[in-house]
Amino acid sequence: MRSGISLHKPRLLGSYERRHKLIGFAFAIPVVVFLLMFVLYPVLYNVWLSFTDASLIKKTTNFVGIQNYIKIFSNKLFLKYFWNTCKWTFWSVVGQLLLGLGIALIIARPMKGGTALRSFLLIPYVVPAVTLALVSKWIMNSDYGIVSYWLQQAGLLEARQSLLAMQGPAMWVVVILNIWRSYPFTMLIYWAALKSIDREIYEAATVDGANKWRTFIHMTLPQLKNTTIVLAVLRVIWTATYYDLIFMVTGGGPSGSTTHLPILIYQASFGSYQIGYASAISMILGALMFVCIIFYVMKSGLTED
Repeated sequence: MRSGISLHKPRLLGSYERRHKLIGFAFAIPVVVFLLMFVLYPVLYNVWLSFTDASLIKKTTNFVGIQNYIKIFSNKLFLKYFWNTCKWTFWSVVGQLLLGLGIALIIARPMKGGTALRSFLLIPYVVPAVTLALVSKWIMNSDYGIVSYWLQQAGLLEARQSLLAMQGPAMWVVVILNIWRSYPFTMLIYWAALKSIDREIYEAATVDGANKWRTFIHMTLPQLKNTTIVLAVLRVIWTATYYDLIFMVTGGGPSGSTTHLPILIYQASFGSYQIGYASAISMILGALMFVCIIFYVMKSGLTED
């Protein structure tokens, strides 16, 4: 009897393991189908469109090879819009990281009303982009906007002039608006990272006579290195592809000074109905984001090691 039990036991275990694997595959199938239908297929279809002359006003679609890419890089304005994308992304991300870290250092300290303060600081993140855009355009209106009025009274602006109508300042306005709206995300992540740092490190530094500045430079910042890398990569991807705020505030103007690649994709798709051309632009933007993902993966691998 014992030998019989021992002979059947491996079979039962093998059957259980097979059923367990089948159940796992059954739960994974919906996710795989979702990824294939809504992630992989759109990407592959967009790649194919970028090599065609697809248009919303044409019934036929022809393969044109790399003509769309040649058209993009032969367009002198493309370099301007690419540079606008770099400026918009770089300064927005730098501002979000610095402001988020600064406020996180403040709220990480024990204080009365800390919960209420943190809740108040989260308000920009829950404000709809359309609301922020409308209010910003209202306060910067050249005729009755309060900000424009103050700047005109101070002699920094001419009469009936607005920062949103000036090619240089317009980009800085939307960057500042984006920093204000997005800093709560970095603030929360930095706050959580600061709370996870061992307090004994700071106690040892105090015993050794280190002041607050040296403690911040030599102890706090190194502990936040990995967090900063992850935040920087994520914010670069999200900001470079962010479209709503900058389009609603400036529409890409004046004279294309705030037009970046997402707006250019929109203009090519629904302005001139050139879907193939727009797909090629999106592929270039996607390639840049892929570089960021590779950087993130490499840094994550180094961190795990």
